[in-house]
Amino acid sequence: MPPPADIVKVAIEWPGANAQLIEMDQKRPLSSIIREVCDGWSLSGSEQFALRYADGPQLYITEQSRGDIKNGTILRLAISP
Repeated sequence: MPPPADIVKVAIEWPGANAQLIEMDQKRPLSSIIREVCDGWSLSGSEQFALRYADGPQLYITEQSRGDIKNGTILRLAISP
């Protein structure tokens, strides 16, 4: 049985830490996902962080663009602009 269409499996990097492999539920708010990732690395102030693509043009992920994320994508946690 195929996984639900709104679940995307991605890797998230942070300098000096092991990558986190997560199942990103596209129905959850992006801020909630970032908070969960920050908690995994014991980073406080999750509202100061954003996700962006690790490869190619390192565009930031927004609520509007998150639908473009595909399974196997590598993302990077970054300081929010």
